[in-house]
Amino acid sequence: MLPELSKYLKILRGKANSFERTDINGNIDNTFRAKYLVRILRALLSLIITWLLKTGFSSDFVSFASSVLSIFVGLFITALIFSFDKFYEANSNLEQANSRDKLWEMQAYNYSKKFAYITSYTIVQSIFALVLITVSALFKEEMALDISKLDFRFSNIGASHIVLFIFASLIQIQKFLVLYWLFGIIFNTLFIVSSMVQYMVTKIDRNDRNR
Repeated sequence: MLPELSKYLKILRGKANSFERTDINGNIDNTFRAKYLVRILRALLSLIITWLLKTGFSSDFVSFASSVLSIFVGLFITALIFSFDKFYEANSNLEQANSRDKLWEMQAYNYSKKFAYITSYTIVQSIFALVLITVSALFKEEMALDISKLDFRFSNIGASHIVLFIFASLIQIQKFLVLYWLFGIIFNTLFIVSSMVQYMVTKIDRNDRNR
């Protein structure tokens, strides 16, 4: 089961990253800006905040983030189910449709796939972030280690120093990953909400014109 899970998550991640750069006409933007700009910004912001946070996440942040992410997971799953029922409805008379209707059906299909992959990947990111935040809740004292007070000297390194260095590094990595995923979740949430509203308004206007 684990190999299959890894395979599906890898496919989901690849498809989500691809559809982030794909418009509703199926055109993929392969420019450097489209591929890496958002990721670079997320990484820079995460690194800066990680550096500014000398200790682990506070209890208030852990409680707040856990609650928000739990709500997001439920909302995203609901939105995903809703999208299958409402966003894409196959047109049985597509062969008799005019070019304008065929274009709309193609755009609706492309948007449905884009929405499904990005929403699903956002759910996965939220779950991963929740897991790492749970570590902070389980090990409050250990995760409260003040990195700024550590002093590593190569002239006097023992086993305890190596263990402490590894532990401090893991805390930094945990903070970076949580922040990196949170920025991704925020970005994807903005897309999901804005695109959903735009799609539904466009579909309502189209249905009104066809009456």
